[in-house]
Amino acid sequence: MVLDISKLINNEGSSIQISRDASFDRVEFNGQNISFTSPMHLEGDIKNIDGLLYMVLSCNAGYVSQCSRCLAPVESKLDFTIKEVFSKTELENENDDVIILNSNEIDLKEIAEQAFCCALPITDLCSEDCKGLCPVCGCNLNHETCSCETDDIDPRLAALKDFLK
Repeated sequence: MVLDISKLINNEGSSIQISRDASFDRVEFNGQNISFTSPMHLEGDIKNIDGLLYMVLSCNAGYVSQCSRCLAPVESKLDFTIKEVFSKTELENENDDVIILNSNEIDLKEIAEQAFCCALPITDLCSEDCKGLCPVCGCNLNHETCSCETDDIDPRLAALKDFLK
């Protein structure tokens, strides 16, 4: 989804309104494949202020990831904001926050994908009281119980086990 900004670059004070949907099949992030339940909606504008293009977009997307404890599918919705600054020329102070444009187009899909990945929570849980997987046999402790011995003690510290008795 490419946005033509050729009219905006040379006209200080002008702006472009954006209201688009970006479709993604899936995104790979942090070792898991995230699929989308609906297109990502992008709403906002780009303004030319003193030769710099300021983009502010409000975004939302429905997605499916995995529970961080039990690996069950988790359906979630994410609302996030994209704020970027673009310039057609190099700046004197080499500001790392400014993206230098090589053409008169901005790839909104790439920017939206990167912002989505940055906005994702560190962990998604199927429920707050998720028990996760047994570290010994791997069964889902939310659905079944196991009789595995989970009293793993580091052999170097085994002598301290009975210290307070």
